[in-house]
This record gives sequence, structure tokens and C-alpha cells, in this order.
Amino acid sequence: MPSRLPILLALIAAPALADEGRDPPPAPAPVARDVSGTSYGGLVPADAAPIAIDAAARDVARFGGAPHAFRGRITEVCQKQGCWLVLEAGGEFARVLAHEHAFSVPKGAKGEAVVYGTLTIEPLSDAEEKHLASDGAKHTAKRELRIDATAVRLLGAG
Repeated sequence: MPSRLPILLALIAAPALADEGRDPPPAPAPVARDVSGTSYGGLVPADAAPIAIDAAARDVARFGGAPHAFRGRITEVCQKQGCWLVLEAGGEFARVLAHEHAFSVPKGAKGEAVVYGTLTIEPLSDAEEKHLASDGAKHTAKRELRIDATAVRLLGAG
């Protein structure tokens, strides 16, 4: 009779290896770099005028639902995979998620950034809050601004 040990080990290990059914994002790889900054994921359109996070927070109806450029200071970065960061301006913050987990930013990213994506207000479940805390999040809210980003530009040295 064949051993069932390999099947049992696979069943035990599978949940530990899964990250909500997603592959980890690729290692941070810039798509562009120049004297003004470094871009990840894609490029922020040259004609996109960045909106400060605090201004966007005051008028989500105006700035939500369609892609825009947003600007703020990085206060946190996912310490597991670099797949999200938090931008802050004027006491307001937004969590920026790499669209479809397709890219990541350096875990040590800091300073000013411009991101390009779609702004929403999302409820945060207890499970999501716990997951974010395990990623190194210091700051969450039951409802938070989120940006599903296709591009992140770290300004200056980033």
C-alpha cells in the first residue's frame, strides 16, 4: 500500500504557503529612473497633475472611481513583500496597493511619492486588519482610503 505521508504533508503545508491565493509580487524592479525619481509598476502619465492625499480625502466623490495621480509622503511600506504603502498628507492617509499584486516597491521606501491609480473608500474587516498588521502595518482604520495603483514614482532618492 502506497504511503499517504506525502499527501498529508502537502495538505498541511499548503495553507502556510498561500497568500490569499496570490503569487507574491516580483522583486522591486524599477521601470524608469532619472534625476527626479524612480518608477515602479508603470509610468505616471506626464500630463497627470498630482492631487494631495488630503485634498482627495476631502472630495472622494470627485477624485474616486477613475485613475488619477496622487501625492503624499510615504509613512509605511509592506514589510513582507513591498506590495502596499501608505501615503500621508495633511493628516489624511491612503493605503496604496499594487494593482493585481503585479509589482512591488522597496521595503525601505521613504519620502515623497506620486502614485497613479483609482481611489476608493474600503471597509476593513478584522481579518484584513490582522493581515495588514502581520505585514507590518502600524496604522489602519475600519474604513480607509485605498488606491489601486498601476504606477508608483518615488521622488528624489526614494
